[in-house]
Amino acid sequence: RTRQSGTLHLRLAISALVTLMVMPVTARSECDNDNFDSTFALIQDAIFERHNCTNALCHGFSPGSGGLDLRPDVAYDNLVDVAAQSLPAQKWTRVLPGQASASLLWVNLAAKTLPDAQHAPLRAMPLDPYPALSLDEIEAMRLWIKAGAPRTGVVQDTADLLDACLPPPKPIEISPLPPPAPGAGVQIVMPRWYLDANSEREVCFASYYDVTDQVPPNLRTADGKFRYKFHQTRQDPLSHHMIPVLYEGTADPHSPLWPGFFCRGGAYDGESCDPMMIGDCGADAQCATPADSSVACIGYGPGDGGFGLSAAGISITQQTAEEFFYADGVYGELPLKGMILWNSHAFNLTDSAGRLEAWLNFEFAQPQEQVTPAQDIYDVTAVMATNAPAFGTDEPCAIALLPQHAHVFDLSSHTHKRGKRFRAFLGAFQCQGGPASGAACSPLGYDFVSRDTCQGAPCVAMMHPRTGDCDLNQRVTIDELVTSVIIALDKAPLSECDDIDLDENNRVQMNELVTAVGASLHGVPPATQRDPEESLIYVNLIYNDPLVLRMDDDPLIFNSPIADQRALTYCSLYDNGYTNPEEVKRRSTSPEPPNNFFLGGPCKIPTGCTQGKVTADCSGGPLEERNRSCDSSDGAGDGLCDACPLVGGVTTEDEMFVLLGHYFIR
Repeated sequence: RTRQSGTLHLRLAISALVTLMVMPVTARSECDNDNFDSTFALIQDAIFERHNCTNALCHGFSPGSGGLDLRPDVAYDNLVDVAAQSLPAQKWTRVLPGQASASLLWVNLAAKTLPDAQHAPLRAMPLDPYPALSLDEIEAMRLWIKAGAPRTGVVQDTADLLDACLPPPKPIEISPLPPPAPGAGVQIVMPRWYLDANSEREVCFASYYDVTDQVPPNLRTADGKFRYKFHQTRQDPLSHHMIPVLYEGTADPHSPLWPGFFCRGGAYDGESCDPMMIGDCGADAQCATPADSSVACIGYGPGDGGFGLSAAGISITQQTAEEFFYADGVYGELPLKGMILWNSHAFNLTDSAGRLEAWLNFEFAQPQEQVTPAQDIYDVTAVMATNAPAFGTDEPCAIALLPQHAHVFDLSSHTHKRGKRFRAFLGAFQCQGGPASGAACSPLGYDFVSRDTCQGAPCVAMMHPRTGDCDLNQRVTIDELVTSVIIALDKAPLSECDDIDLDENNRVQMNELVTAVGASLHGVPPATQRDPEESLIYVNLIYNDPLVLRMDDDPLIFNSPIADQRALTYCSLYDNGYTNPEEVKRRSTSPEPPNNFFLGGPCKIPTGCTQGKVTADCSGGPLEERNRSCDSSDGAGDGLCDACPLVGGVTTEDEMFVLLGHYFIR
C-alpha cells in the first residue's frame, strides 16, 4: 500500500473541521420537498446533477474525466469499490464503503470545500468555475460513505442535510468486502447475527477458521502461523464496535464446554454443524456458537483464554470499515487455524430488525518484509473513569507508558456518544503538588464545568534534555564521550548510550556529539517544562468515527530510559447534557448492562430534573416527592426527576475511556 494519510498537523486540522460539519439537524413534521427512494438517488440529483458533475465537460463522459462516468444509469457501479484510474500508483478507491477519508471522491470534493484542512492528491472538485459543495453536502456524502455507500436504502440525517424527502431509515446491509486475490492474502468472516428493532445488544459467539491451504508454504512459519502487512475490515453499519479475539485456551472446538455450533444463514440455517468441517453449512453461511449477551466475552464458552476488558483482540473496528496499515518491515501474525471469539456490540435505531456481519482481510507479508512484529496500544488504565454529574461535564485523564525503543505508528481512541473530545499529549502531565499530587491531568485546562483534577495546583510534564549523559547521573564524562563517538562510527549499538540520540532518529550525528562535548564542559542543563500546545499530538471530536492518526513514515520514537519521557497523557471531555439538556443520561431510557455487569445502567436515584425545572437538582426521598421537586411551580404537576450522573459502563448510555494504537520495537 503506497497511499499515505497525510501529516500529523493536517490530520488534526481535518478532525477539527469535520466536527464543524456535523451540525444537529431537525426533522420536519411534514415533507413538501423533492422525494427520493434512497440516499444515493438523492446524492445523484442534489450533488452530481446540480453541481454539473454529469455534463459533457466533466464526468458525463469526457476523455479527461479519469474514466469516471457519473451519469445516473452507471454512476454507482463506477464509484463503489472501484479503483481510481487517475492515481493508479497511490491505489486510491473512488468510494471505499465505510471510509470517507480513503475515498478519492470525498477527498477531492472536501478539498475544495475545506482547502485549509483537506488536500486533493491530484485536483479539488468540482473544477472551476463551478462552486464548491456546501458543508451540508459534504457531510451528507460522508454519512453515506460511512454507512457503507449503499446503492439503496436511507442513511440517517441525509434528507435534512440535502433538504429533501426520504422514506424512514431501515438497517443497511453493506456489500461484502472483496477477498484478497489467491496467494495474496486470506479472508475470515464473522458469522452474521441479527439485532431487533430499536434495541442495543453486546454479544459474544465463537467460530473456527482454517486458512492453511490458502497460505503459500513459503509464507507459513515453523510454529504454524502466517504474517501479514495490511489488515482491512468491513461490517454492517449498525455496529458500535467489533473485536475478534483469538481464543488461546485449552478447549478444542469439539469440547462440550462450548455451547454447541449451528449454521448461520444458507439452506441449513439453525441446524447443528461441525466447526472444523469448513463449508459444512454450505455457501454464504457460517458455523458458529449462539450469540449470547456478554460483556467483552467474559466467561463465555470454556471461560479461559484471557478474555476481558483488557483483551485487545486481532483488531478493534469502531467504524463500518477500517484499514490497518503497518509501517515498512512491521507485520502482524495469526495462527493458520484456530477459534475466534467475536465480541460484537451494536444498536439499531430503526423500526426493522438488522443484520450484523463482518469481513476481515489479511494481506501477506513477504519474507523480506517481516522485520519486527506490530504491538498493540490498548490502554484501559482508566476505562471506567468518567463521572459527569447530570447536566455537567467531566474530563478524566490517564497516562500510558510505552516500552523503551517503541515506535508508535498510529493512534486512535474509544468513547461512547457523550465523549465530545479526546486528546493525547507527549509526556506525563501530572499535578504538581496539592491534594492530587501525581495524578494525571489536562495541561490545557478544563472546559465548561469539568472538575479541576489538580484543584488549583499546576499540571506539568518535564522534558529531560538529551546530552550524551549515558548513565543519567547529570554529568557527561570523557568515557561517555568516547562511547558516543564509537556509536557514531557504527562500532557499538545505540543502546550503549540512548541519551546521545538527541532527535531520537536512531542515528548519532556530528551536531549531537558537539552538544555532548558542551554538556561535558559546561554541565547538563536542567529539565524544562513541556509546552502543552507543542505536546498535543492527537485530537478527535467524533466518537463514532474516531480519527486514526497514521504516522507510517514518521513514527513517534520513545528511546529514553526515563519512564516519563516514554509517556502519553490522554484526556477525554464528556458532556452529560450541559450544552444540550436533551442529551442528559436518563434513568428511564438507560438499558440494564448485560449479564449483571457491575457498572453503569440506570442510576438508582436520579439527581436532575428533565421536565418542569429542567437542569435543576431533584430533592426529597421517594421518587414521587423528587418529581414534585421538579415542578415548574408549586402544584403544577409537570416535574420529572429522571436525569442521571454519567459513569463508566458498557452500554451506549454509559461511557468508556480507551487509548488505542500500534507500535513496534526497533
